[in-house]
Amino acid sequence: MNGVWMKWLRRLQPALLALGLLHGGALPGFAQGVNPTTKAEQSEQQTLIAAGRRIYREAIDGAGLPIKARGPAGVVLEGSDAACMTCHRRSGYGTSEGKYSVRPITAKALFQEQTLAEHAPRIKAQLGMRQRPAYTLDLLARAIRGGTDSSGKPLESVMPRFALSDTDIRALAAYLATLSAQDSPGVDEEEIHLATVIQPGVSPERRRAMLDIMDAFVKDKTSNVRSNEQRRDAGIMRMNRSYRKWVLHVWELSGPSDSWDAQLKTYYEQQPVFAMVGGLGNASWKPIHAFAERMEIPSVFAQVDLPELDGENNYNFYFSRGLTLDAQALAKYLREPGGNTSSVLQIYRPDESGLAVSTAFKAAMAGGPGLQDLKLDGPLDEAFWKKAVATKPGAVVLWLGKADLEALPATAGATLPLYVSYALLDGKVPSALGNASGNVRMVYPSDLPPRHDSRLLRTKMWLHSKNIALTDESTQINTQFAMTVMSDALGHLMDSFSRDLLVERIEHLVAQTPSPSIYQSVSLGPGQRIAAKGRSVVSLGERGQLKSLSDWIVP
Repeated sequence: MNGVWMKWLRRLQPALLALGLLHGGALPGFAQGVNPTTKAEQSEQQTLIAAGRRIYREAIDGAGLPIKARGPAGVVLEGSDAACMTCHRRSGYGTSEGKYSVRPITAKALFQEQTLAEHAPRIKAQLGMRQRPAYTLDLLARAIRGGTDSSGKPLESVMPRFALSDTDIRALAAYLATLSAQDSPGVDEEEIHLATVIQPGVSPERRRAMLDIMDAFVKDKTSNVRSNEQRRDAGIMRMNRSYRKWVLHVWELSGPSDSWDAQLKTYYEQQPVFAMVGGLGNASWKPIHAFAERMEIPSVFAQVDLPELDGENNYNFYFSRGLTLDAQALAKYLREPGGNTSSVLQIYRPDESGLAVSTAFKAAMAGGPGLQDLKLDGPLDEAFWKKAVATKPGAVVLWLGKADLEALPATAGATLPLYVSYALLDGKVPSALGNASGNVRMVYPSDLPPRHDSRLLRTKMWLHSKNIALTDESTQINTQFAMTVMSDALGHLMDSFSRDLLVERIEHLVAQTPSPSIYQSVSLGPGQRIAAKGRSVVSLGERGQLKSLSDWIVP
């Protein structure tokens, strides 16, 4: 990423010189208007920017020590509470909290004179009339240390005061000069490029269910570009500046997971994308997650059983914790009085999904009813079932997919409660489970009819209007939701195509998106990356009818 920072700085240099940012102490490499051309100069500049980025994001000064700040009423702030990013956000575009508005401190916001280029009264009313001079290095230091802006007016009392050294001020200024200074890769004046990632092993039917929705959505966006451009040129709404022709790239992965990073890199080098949207996978999403984090590309609501839940996550949004959430919600249900069992047997295949969900279930059941494990290596036949029943469990949890459950012996649910995961059934309940109805319970991600049908009506009407058959409710509903979130968030970027700003808009918009997801409740807050936090337990009755056995369970 350092090469990108250098490129941005070189493009910004004339503006920085003209606006006086270098007054009161030139930044290394920009003295006398000379670009840093030698390796030593470039290294010095990169080091300065890296130090400023650490101050901004982590509140760590040039000496490696935590920065302290004085907040309102003399409260001492330290650690993440003192980081600029906490209030001004990673993008630098700021936010609002109650009656307070946290101002943008991007390169353009700080180091350009703030005037109104708009002349229409309506646009002026939308944008406000505030004007102020550009910041210089001295004025920036005064604002950070004393709380006075470039026009000499006091900043809001919520703005902390920092006793930064001159060296740290220069480093922070160097980083702020790069902050959201240019549009992120994957977007130009005409097009915005998006990608969706599909792991190997996804069924052709599920792949088609997702791509049909995406293709129809992109077609709609493309057909509207001309009218959006006309509205933009007319100056009716500033938001229309965000419209571009959508170009969707399908990044199909193949082979073992340790080769996926190289494949993603190749795809990206062929055509950088602004963001990734949707996506499908039954295996661990960790390699795709790591790629998105390293490249700082938003990845918006892939439908995966095994999302990456450990480590840093700035750019990956997930619908839920996947099979881990299923395991934790079921464990909570069984551990409470409503579970009504003294011992549990969990059956799973020793593959990636089976091992992950059984491990999570075992951890969540610690201290609860007795738990036994039984691995399924062969067919789920009468001989295996006799072996399972011989353990005398009070209930059986079947962490198995549709193909295995179709082979379930007809007598399996005669006396024992059987628990299965809807996530592992690819959205379709095997007919064999219907034979054991009454004793089959399911960990379920949605609400039940009639509310379920009413809530999804909007999207189903959209599907009908596009002549798309409803073949995979979960995949299709969630894909339409992900595309709508992306569209709404892009619209709110106005003409500031920053990936970090996109992430922040998604955090704000998810709970307000008119199109539903399959989950009965979704929401995000600043820094949150999991939209659906709970599950319920339902029983499977005759003809596939569902009956609720629990409230919404949030582990």
